[in-house]
Amino acid sequence: MQRDDSNDKDLRLIDETLGKNKLESPSSNFTHRVMMNLHSMPVASSLSARKGLLLLSGTVLAITILTFLVAGGMFENVNETISVPVAKDLQPSINVKGEWVVKGLIFLNIVLAFILFDRTILRPLFNKKTSF
Repeated sequence: MQRDDSNDKDLRLIDETLGKNKLESPSSNFTHRVMMNLHSMPVASSLSARKGLLLLSGTVLAITILTFLVAGGMFENVNETISVPVAKDLQPSINVKGEWVVKGLIFLNIVLAFILFDRTILRPLFNKKTSF
């Protein structure tokens, strides 16, 4: 019997809380502004040209530095063994070479550079040409 009383109390509390917070209808000014702006195009959020060029130049600089470091043999002697616990008796180890990790970082930077190049330079250039 006590269980039903606590459930009833909980339900009454929820009903009271929801009853107090009734949604109000929006003002006519709000509705009018929304209806007037239905046909306008939304503002496209894009990367500004200055920020995009700074990011692109930083990415190209990182690619250049990492490439020279790999070509100079800076990461040839960096090796690490990682043990992966699969089960109590089985723990295979993976040998990770530093040179391959840095080459992966270079690859990711190149992908990022292409994305930044597309958004910063190519899209604005082709958007201007198609608007004629």
